[in-house]
Amino acid sequence: MPSTADNPKAPHVPNHEMVRSIGRGSYGEIWLARSLTGTWRAVKIVDRRTFESDKAFQREFEGMAKFEPISREDMGFVDILHVGRDEAGDFFYYVMELADDHLGEACIDPASYVPKTIKTELSRRSRLLADECITIGLSLTNALAVLHRQGLVHRDIKPANIIFVGGVPKIADIGLVAASGQDSYVGTEGYVPPEGPGSPQADIYSLGKVLYELAMGKDRMDFPAVNTDIDELPDKSTLLRLNEVLLRACANNCGDRYKTVEEMHEDLIHLRDGEPLSEHVRRRRPLIAALAGLLVLGTAGFYSAQHHNAYGGVLIETEPSGAWVVLDNAGVKSPADMPVSPAEFSKLPVGKHTAHIVRGGFEPEDVVFEIKEGEQAHPPVLHLHESHGTVQINSQPSGVDFEIKRGDTIVKTGKTPATVPNLLLGDYVLSLKMDTRVHVEPLKITRDEITTKDVEFPSGSISISCMQAGALVSLDGQPLGPLPIETMMVAEGEHEIVATYRGWPEQHRVINADHTAPVEVNFDFPTGSVKITSAPSGASVWQNGKEIDRTPCLLESLDPGPVKYELRFAGFKNLEVGGTVEPGKQQFLEARFAKRLGPRQGEPWENTLGMKFVPVGDLLVSVWPARVQDYEAFCTATSRQRPTPDFAQDPTHPVVKVSWEDATAFCDWLTKKELAAGRLESGQSYRLPTDKEWSAAAGMSDEGGNTPEERDGKLKDFPWGKQWPPPPGAGNFADFPSKRGAPAIAGYHDGFPQTSPVGSFPPNHLGLFDMSGNVWQWCLDSYKGGSTGARDWGVLRGGSWGTASPGELRSSYRNVVERAERDVIYGFRCVLVPEK
Repeated sequence: MPSTADNPKAPHVPNHEMVRSIGRGSYGEIWLARSLTGTWRAVKIVDRRTFESDKAFQREFEGMAKFEPISREDMGFVDILHVGRDEAGDFFYYVMELADDHLGEACIDPASYVPKTIKTELSRRSRLLADECITIGLSLTNALAVLHRQGLVHRDIKPANIIFVGGVPKIADIGLVAASGQDSYVGTEGYVPPEGPGSPQADIYSLGKVLYELAMGKDRMDFPAVNTDIDELPDKSTLLRLNEVLLRACANNCGDRYKTVEEMHEDLIHLRDGEPLSEHVRRRRPLIAALAGLLVLGTAGFYSAQHHNAYGGVLIETEPSGAWVVLDNAGVKSPADMPVSPAEFSKLPVGKHTAHIVRGGFEPEDVVFEIKEGEQAHPPVLHLHESHGTVQINSQPSGVDFEIKRGDTIVKTGKTPATVPNLLLGDYVLSLKMDTRVHVEPLKITRDEITTKDVEFPSGSISISCMQAGALVSLDGQPLGPLPIETMMVAEGEHEIVATYRGWPEQHRVINADHTAPVEVNFDFPTGSVKITSAPSGASVWQNGKEIDRTPCLLESLDPGPVKYELRFAGFKNLEVGGTVEPGKQQFLEARFAKRLGPRQGEPWENTLGMKFVPVGDLLVSVWPARVQDYEAFCTATSRQRPTPDFAQDPTHPVVKVSWEDATAFCDWLTKKELAAGRLESGQSYRLPTDKEWSAAAGMSDEGGNTPEERDGKLKDFPWGKQWPPPPGAGNFADFPSKRGAPAIAGYHDGFPQTSPVGSFPPNHLGLFDMSGNVWQWCLDSYKGGSTGARDWGVLRGGSWGTASPGELRSSYRNVVERAERDVIYGFRCVLVPEK
């Protein structure tokens, strides 16, 4: 079969784009097509290979040719717009108007279009109101009347072959139309009368079964059972009258059936208008009324004249029980009149009878039994067989995963194409999944029918890459994983692709996939940069505690997002600059330094009390011990009691009679005072020097050891060298006996009996005064290590005005006392920590 360029499997029909197959009918396949003007059409392809002979194929073509003009005579037929053959003679085709979409969509979506038929309506609505059924019946009987008058019959009237166009029901699959009496057997079980298809009365029987399914919401194999809930239905009265028409239309005996479809049309008009039915139907009603007190009707005519007053009974049993029992194909008014097995009947005329057994989900059965006078017949228990159906699942492309579920139970899984037999009757859900696409639709399995499901996944090819490794991507909200993705099949149409990479903003792309050309998508997540300049230039740039560059500088290959840098320049306050790096852009950051007001590492400093500091290593050390005037400012501000030594002091003398706690409290107060005054910056503070820092300030070499105890007495030198006694002007020591009886240094005179003004003697090489003599000075840490705990032994260094012992005046000597002690020889010196 020739094909089109776009779809290799599509047949070539002139002036039409064959889009996709939407169903299969008798002897052929139906395609969704678009004409040159853009109008959607249905095209049926009748394939020569489905016929046994050229004669049969030609006969079908002739039937179609004959029907083409007839199709436009009545609105109950699908209009045949054109009939043609392919050049090779492999098939003929006819172009038809297109059925409505089953979901009622105004615009046709070729990917999801499903024609609206009575079958799809039954799947969606279960049953139609009696008035709707009458309207549909009137349209279809009128169309069949036109067909029959031309000597043609349809041969396969069933729900799938009745479509809706503009809301009007129309007979389709007219490839089945043939001359009345044609001997080929075509039809679907349950819709074909006992005598077989091919006659006008057979079409009436088939139409009656279709209307039965529509009106009662039951399978045609359950006929003549009525709807279980008929007594509660709002259209019960009309439905029961319609049922009388259906009983006649579907009578097994041709003689009891409508002779012509016009008769059936007439009765439907009577029903619509609320008028009595025709005489033939009315003749049956007295019989029904006469037997209304019985559970079963219509036994007349099954016994001979000689037994017309003889009766017997019967017990009908089934496994399982609960099946409806209809005797001799009699009609009933409601389910309440319908006996269920086990069913016992009496007062039955002698002779042969037939019980029609119907139970939902099971095969209908007929039981023939004979009634004998005065006896009860007891046919064997009838074991009912569950009804089954089959579904054929096809997809384009093939190899698609499918799943059939009934409720929450998975009944079958597999890959297309697949034929799934032996499914119990009822409603299922069919799901097909291809890549990220899922197609879900209801599936109704009917008795002894092959239900065909054709699903097409129009696909296009896409590939996705990224300049950066590790980017993640999603398609239409579904994660696909890391890039690259070499080739992927997706549904035709628009798709959104979203790529993410570390801290970069998401990137969105909308692509249009189709089968004609692959789509390539490439993502790039460019870095950003930061340019930093400062005034003055040459500032060091710090980030996360590390120096990374000096201004002016350009920092490149940066991830997007917020950034923060600290700029440092000696003599100025540290500055913080920040911004947001954007992909592919440069962020400019600038800073102007302000002169630092607070102390700076490596530079001398004088505070608000007039205390002077000089650099020693990373610290600033007070050039003299804390003075009386300094400590008095502390006492005044904190209402603390002033020390009262037993000798006179002026404001420039070193304060005495202070404990370790007093000294640390002074440092804390001074820190807060200077911070509040804006003289210190955050992180700068005053404190006592550690033992090791005091040694450094005294100009001592490394003593080793980890604690003051381990370093104590290791070096034997004096601050002035190795000689003893001290040279003149070495410091304020004990140069004559004190009132306490302490000894004096023989031959040494400094001129001060107690404390002397700070700075009275020369400084050491670092510019520090009184590092030997005048007052002992507290250290921060304890003798055994650590700097906290009032009960720890404290450490004092440097000697005092009362020290005369050579051992105590050696530079490495530690005076070990309780930290809480106060004495006229104890003072302290402050250090300043200028950096965080």
